[in-house]
Amino acid sequence: MFQRTLTDDQARDLVQRVSPLLERYPLDPRDHRPFLRAFIRVVHAVTGKLYGPDIYRRLLRAYAPGRSPSTSTIATERSDLERELAAVVPSGGPAPAGPALFLPAASPPALDFSLIRTAFAEQLPQFARLAAQAGRDTQVEYLQARLQDAECSTAETKAAAAHLAAELQEQTGRAVLLARELEARQAALAAQRQVVASLTEELKGQRQFAMQAIEMARGESRLVKERVAELQAKNDRLETMVDQLRIARGNAGGMR
Repeated sequence: MFQRTLTDDQARDLVQRVSPLLERYPLDPRDHRPFLRAFIRVVHAVTGKLYGPDIYRRLLRAYAPGRSPSTSTIATERSDLERELAAVVPSGGPAPAGPALFLPAASPPALDFSLIRTAFAEQLPQFARLAAQAGRDTQVEYLQARLQDAECSTAETKAAAAHLAAELQEQTGRAVLLARELEARQAALAAQRQVVASLTEELKGQRQFAMQAIEMARGESRLVKERVAELQAKNDRLETMVDQLRIARGNAGGMR
């Protein structure tokens, strides 16, 4: 477990160093490399050691929640830092002061494993509490940032909802006015239809009356024509009689 690698002072120092990195490198799910590069160097500056990808991943979960680079990315960044450290240390010369990469000695001294196990058993609960507390503090900061973002989003959503509610109220008022206008126009149309129906009936009666008048006029015209014909025939007879009387009178005068 990575708790074995950190002392209390190192854990506190790591929390203080990682906090600025979280602000400097905002979370980008598609590219964790810039933050990871700085994080690995901070871990080395605090502990003076390099770790495997699993340890770095656990450190990230504890001190930088949400940062989840791939194993290959972690291995690549670790190799880059290892090459940088190797280039800094001259071959055959002394290591520079401060935290540095710990290399295994040629002949390690004998160790009393029982003492190591006892010390480890005594310090493990404290290390676990410290690491858990550091992880919780970082998680709390992360969750607080997320909470602030959520509150901002909620405020924006409420403002948008209020704007939409105002627009809905305005549209509802317009719909009521349009409904009233439509009702008034429908009533006017119904009244116009009644007028048209009444005019139609009136025109129908007038047409019937006109047809009757036309028929009566035709009948009267026939009577007048017949009367004229009778008068014309009578006039012809009278003219014939007048002519006959003239002839007869002329004949009577000649006989004297």
